[in-house]
Amino acid sequence: MGTRFTRLVGCELPIQLAAMGGVGTTELANAVASAGGFGMVPSSVPPGPDACGINYLMPFVPSAEMIRESARGVRVVEFAFGDPQRELVAAVHEGGALAGWQVGSVAAAVAAAEVGCDYVVAQGTEAGGHLCGTQRLGEILPDVLTSVRLPVLAAGGVATPERVLELLRLGADGVRVGTRFVATRESGAHPDYVKYLIEATATDTVITEWFGAGWEAAPHRVLKTALDAARKTGWRETTPPYVGLQREVADMALYAGMGVGDVTSVESARDVVRGLVRLI
Repeated sequence: MGTRFTRLVGCELPIQLAAMGGVGTTELANAVASAGGFGMVPSSVPPGPDACGINYLMPFVPSAEMIRESARGVRVVEFAFGDPQRELVAAVHEGGALAGWQVGSVAAAVAAAEVGCDYVVAQGTEAGGHLCGTQRLGEILPDVLTSVRLPVLAAGGVATPERVLELLRLGADGVRVGTRFVATRESGAHPDYVKYLIEATATDTVITEWFGAGWEAAPHRVLKTALDAARKTGWRETTPPYVGLQREVADMALYAGMGVGDVTSVESARDVVRGLVRLI
């Protein structure tokens, strides 16, 4: 099961956890790493001791010095939703970590390679949460693979072992998975959020810019029921429902990728990882 990505970061399986701000937890990242995949946490969450990385969103990225310090305790520092910057990549390397960049276009992938990134994540519009580009995964992935020599992860609607196998055969060095891991026992998602995911199908998702308080004009994929409810109440916060939240969640940002139809129950993160690679 080894790929350029697994050899680069030192994990066993070509499965990377999406960081998932608001619901990603240290426990979830550790569980994915323990199962052989690569765990990620959002920048607001402490990284785990195993195969783990930190994700930074460019609209809210801290100073290069802070990036350098955070890189000292993880294997990977990854960036998304902004143009690749040589200064930040250099800070990551100076801190002793690998640098990754999530991209939504070939131009961004080439730019990431030029500023020294160690790998890129090609994200298609099937992904849940915020979107980097306007192409579906089947369109962007082949072009990125032929445009850069770096390891390339595929992201967007990946939720079944069949899809994992298909993407690896197309040349991806691994896959990034988010929505499947929201419905795990280690997730920080509110139980009602998980319930909505389990009940949904791919046709129940929609791309919008509605949930944009503090981060305007940033497209994201959510459940359509959440968008409909939020338009009635006026709720526009970007944070998804998390454990312990004391409010109704139906009108919140219920991020969901197009693989949501394959989320049918709450499982352990280990079982999700092992299920995704069972055909490899």
